[in-house]
Amino acid sequence: MNNIKALRDKAGKTQSDLAAVVGVTQGAVAHYEKSRRKPGLTTCRKITSAINGWGINCSINDVFPPES
Repeated sequence: MNNIKALRDKAGKTQSDLAAVVGVTQGAVAHYEKSRRKPGLTTCRKITSAINGWGINCSINDVFPPES
């Protein structure tokens, strides 16, 4: 499970906003949020960077918590 949707909503952004910054489609973001697809490390970093750029201070572990 990831926290993409919760953090994106907290920033007041849409899936399309995130997709544009990360360089993927809105559909890909939807799949990531529902854990239907897992983004690669580079994409994870871009997602985290985008969320930080919107003023939400988080780390990659906040967005993608390690599985226990």
